[in-house]
Amino acid sequence: MNKRAKQRLIGVTAIIVIIVAAILVGTGRGAGAGALKSSVADVAADDSLVGQQVQVSGPVVAGSWVAGANPFEFEIHDQGETSGPTLKIVWSKAVPSAFGDGTVAIVTGVVQDDGSIVADKLITQCPSKYESATGALSVADALAKKEEIHGNPVKVTGYIVPGTIVAAGEGERFSVADAPEGGETLGIAFTGSLPAGMEDGSKVVIQGRFTDGAFTADEVSLDADQ
Repeated sequence: MNKRAKQRLIGVTAIIVIIVAAILVGTGRGAGAGALKSSVADVAADDSLVGQQVQVSGPVVAGSWVAGANPFEFEIHDQGETSGPTLKIVWSKAVPSAFGDGTVAIVTGVVQDDGSIVADKLITQCPSKYESATGALSVADALAKKEEIHGNPVKVTGYIVPGTIVAAGEGERFSVADAPEGGETLGIAFTGSLPAGMEDGSKVVIQGRFTDGAFTADEVSLDADQ
């Protein structure tokens, strides 16, 4: 290889190195310059965060949201700080099925002039909840005693009917049956946080009562004995 060819090769290699380095630096900046992690209290108190992208998390305030609203709005507070400030979140995409009162929402979005956050990312974290099915009514027994136990707190156990889990709303959240294969079903209304790991076929223990039109749950847990 002559001297001119070597110089040309060196020049081309240098250009390639520069381009690759620029790409890597740009990628690194994109990954490293993520949302500023903050707390609900910080966002509420710091006006300098307006217009910035932040990541904030906290339990969903009970009763702060309306099912089916578009955009979907809800409030969160800092973990363990129920008496502290709350933060309004505006979300325009599909609501995760695990969302509910008390669900820990991890939100990424831009702080607005009014202190709310317009979110472009929403992740829900559900607590691990387990309860023994000892003493719980089967679905068949609960339905048979519906009039007798109406309005009284009871414990019911059953398997999640596949395809019935939906986002929290005013109607049924999911249905349960006495066997994984199906059978007579009981619809469950619930606005709280679903337990981590709950899915089609999971055996759950439900504490609640029959109300007008549905069985309304106060708590839903995975069967600790399974």
